[in-house]
Amino acid sequence: MDIPEIIFTYLAPLLYNVLFISLWILWFLFHREMQDGRLKGYFRSYLEKDVLFYPITVILIVIFLFLLLDYAVINTDVDDAITSAVQAYLKGSNPYKENVVVHHVSIDGNFSIVLGRYHYFPPDLLIYSFFYLLVGDLFFPILETYWFVPLHLLLLVPGYWLVTRIVNWPHQRLVLFYILLVTPFLFTNSMLMLFFFILGYYLFELKEQRTLGMICYVVAASIKYMVGFIILFYFVKMVKELYHQGAFFKEYRTIAQNITPYLISSMFLAILSLPFGLIDVIVSVFVYQGITGFRDEVAQSTGPLLMEILKIFSLDHILFLPLAAFIAICAFFFLRKHESYEQILHFSFLSMLILPFYATELFITIPFYFWFKEGQKILKCKEKSENSDEVSIPT
Repeated sequence: MDIPEIIFTYLAPLLYNVLFISLWILWFLFHREMQDGRLKGYFRSYLEKDVLFYPITVILIVIFLFLLLDYAVINTDVDDAITSAVQAYLKGSNPYKENVVVHHVSIDGNFSIVLGRYHYFPPDLLIYSFFYLLVGDLFFPILETYWFVPLHLLLLVPGYWLVTRIVNWPHQRLVLFYILLVTPFLFTNSMLMLFFFILGYYLFELKEQRTLGMICYVVAASIKYMVGFIILFYFVKMVKELYHQGAFFKEYRTIAQNITPYLISSMFLAILSLPFGLIDVIVSVFVYQGITGFRDEVAQSTGPLLMEILKIFSLDHILFLPLAAFIAICAFFFLRKHESYEQILHFSFLSMLILPFYATELFITIPFYFWFKEGQKILKCKEKSENSDEVSIPT
């Protein structure tokens, strides 16, 4: 039994929850500190001092590669699920209505193959199907089921260009951080979510092309779901601003302009779902994510704190959905007066602890908002500080 198997199989739930509770506490203390606080000082030293930044970042990358790739290449079923769904779709089947998607289910430590439906929205399936038609036959014999890795590698270049537009860091530092950010996702569809998430952020917040940006956000959220929380917070923020401006019931043109990106992006997703049966798509995606009894038939429900507690008392199939909804609603109520950035970070950490599965997509939203938004408020990169230039801060 090797180290990755011990960590991911036996200690995973404990380490997972301890890690994210600790990170949540650290971020909360960091966020509340004054400019000259101890944690901010450590963070600033890490980013500015070569002797700390390069060794620590390289070590983190190596750890990700060792733990994730060595174990996940053998045990993850994302590659088989996407490949089987794409192949079935291209042969004329409807993966949202027929049980044609391969899932690996662990029974007493042994993996067995179970056929189920596809549990990601159509943008994911259509993009992978298109790329499979272009390069699948060429790469499939070489990379076996990891034929979609070439697509992810292609996305790294425009993805990095977008990040350079968002973050004004010198390349010798940003490249390493970018590698750290994308390394865990090359072998899953989280990489596709990352690309559309960053593209949406770039268009929505930096270029103020709100409709195109929101469409990209919706595509990202349809692949992995945490971006959906971000969209919700944007929407609530927009409603609050209209209400405080006194335009919510009077200025109909202003309301229409603000709500149009959300309507168009929602219609875009609905239109793509129609050929597969809108109801079938909704049931296949949301039932799988919310009803643990159904999920247990084709996947594992384990890891996050809420699931582990409920499993001890054998109540996970009965109480998970109402408890998770209750916790989320309460959190949203208590966070209503916080700024959007704080809401997103709190909800990201909270979701780590209440979802029924390991939420890998949250590894994207947390570092993105922490490093790119709050991190820049206190950071002067060494090269910039030598010239007395401030690092630009995205609005």
